Parts: sequence; structure tokens; C-alpha cells
Amino acid sequence: MRIAAACAVVALSLVGACSSNSDSPPKAPVQASTAASYPAGQEGAEKVVEELRTSADPGVLVKGLAPTGDDFRGLFEADFAAKAQAFYSASSPEVGALAKPEQTEVKLWSATSEDLKANSGDAGQFPGGYAKIAQYLKPGVTLYRWKYVKPGADSGMAYDGLVHTGSRWVWIPKPWRVLEG
Repeated sequence: MRIAAACAVVALSLVGACSSNSDSPPKAPVQASTAASYPAGQEGAEKVVEELRTSADPGVLVKGLAPTGDDFRGLFEADFAAKAQAFYSASSPEVGALAKPEQTEVKLWSATSEDLKANSGDAGQFPGGYAKIAQYLKPGVTLYRWKYVKPGADSGMAYDGLVHTGSRWVWIPKPWRVLEG
């Protein structure tokens, strides 16, 4: 239970860098990686989550993955996009390590908006909250969920909400909380 609570706190804190006043992508800090610019698809997602796992300063990477207003509007229907932007813009907490040093393996799943609506494909690997927001996703959106685990383990630090917008990667964890907030 403690791990689940810690994951929820970390996941919510990860998007605090979202800017409600800017629709342009965040400017990359001098030490920023290329995580947001990796190519779309499974290979790009693998690179992003691996960079998040190994980064000495994941907060810089997370800020580079913060969605803009344009990102929200490109992924969600209009009303939900506006609520999501306001929700994720509400805080900017610190980001710590996303994986423990011994969690060297990554498990990664993807589901399209259509998979989530129909509960097909790997949609069953996603938290149940996705069923609540699937109706608000635009067609053709592919989301990624992942875990950092010890070699041979199935449980570990779990995250969700990584998505390619068509031009860059953004991270919108636990989007169903928009409906709760």
C-alpha cells in the first residue's frame, strides 16, 4: 500500500511543470536530453522510459515532457482538454528518482484510444481509471504504461500516460484524476 501511495504522489508531481499560460513547447534547459524528441512508436517510448530510469536528474526530463495546451487539445476532446490543462498546471513539486537502483529492467505496454474504449489489446495492463477517460481521447492516440522492475520480477515502480503527440513525447500520468479534481 505504501508503494502504491508513493507512486501516486510521484506520478502527480511529475506533471507539475505544465504551463497553463503557454501553448508552446517548453524551452529545453542546457542539460536537457532529447527524450521529448525521440521518434513516435514503441522504440521511441522505450528510449524515453529508459532515459527517465537512468537520468541523474529526472526532473529536467520530466519538465521537457510536460504537455502544453496544444498537446492537451491534440490528444483529448475540447472540454476534457481544458480541464486537463488546468488540473496539471495546478502544481510544480520536485521530482526524484523514478526507479530504484536495482530496478534495471523495463516492462512497457501500449494501448490506442480505440483499445481503451473497447478494453482490447493491452488495455487490460492499464489502470482501471483509463476506462473513465477513454471516451475523451481523440481517435488514433497511443498511450504507454511501464514498470521499472528488478530482473525477473513482475512488480516494481509503475507509471502511465506517456504519449507521442505527433511531434514530441509528453507525459500525462493518471489522466482520470482530472475527473476527480
